[in-house]
Amino acid sequence: MESAELGAILLRRGMLKFGDFLLTSGRRSTIYVDLRPLPSFPEEFREISEELALRIGTGDGGICGVAVGGLPLATAVAMLASRPMIYVRKERKEHGTMSRMEGVVSEREYVVIDDVATTGGSLRRAVEAVREAGAEVEEAWVVVDRLQGAREALKELGVELRSIATLPDIVRSVLPHLPPEERRYAEIYLEEVGY
Repeated sequence: MESAELGAILLRRGMLKFGDFLLTSGRRSTIYVDLRPLPSFPEEFREISEELALRIGTGDGGICGVAVGGLPLATAVAMLASRPMIYVRKERKEHGTMSRMEGVVSEREYVVIDDVATTGGSLRRAVEAVREAGAEVEEAWVVVDRLQGAREALKELGVELRSIATLPDIVRSVLPHLPPEERRYAEIYLEEVGY
């Protein structure tokens, strides 16, 4: 799957938005990628999940999803690749077992999956939780890397971040298909990131 193909899916299904947005990281952006609706579109959800599963492979080890956005993707990839899955909550439960992680840590190594990477905070917390549980993480995957520090943050932990596409590449691929107002937001974004 190329950036243009992914960009076309995101644009067609309203998961690539243009305007003025406050991101989870606290930063502002003229582009917002919202993959949470992806499971509502079975054909595209299958296509993107199969692409992730293909790239990750069917090797040894498990899959770790990052709640909330990465959880459906991790579930689909784990099923497609026949690999066991765990997931990390955003926050520790306040009841029952009070756990931060769900599932049985049965593997020595896990691949962490999330939907979008910005600064890498959620991915870092997932890696740390897996390591606290006694397993290792050397690789994390996202559908879209915004190229805003996540790769570097994970590298500090010895984890390589991989993605189907980067946000600048996606935005460049959809630019000719945007109406004038959205195109301006896209151009502002590309200027800001130096593309």
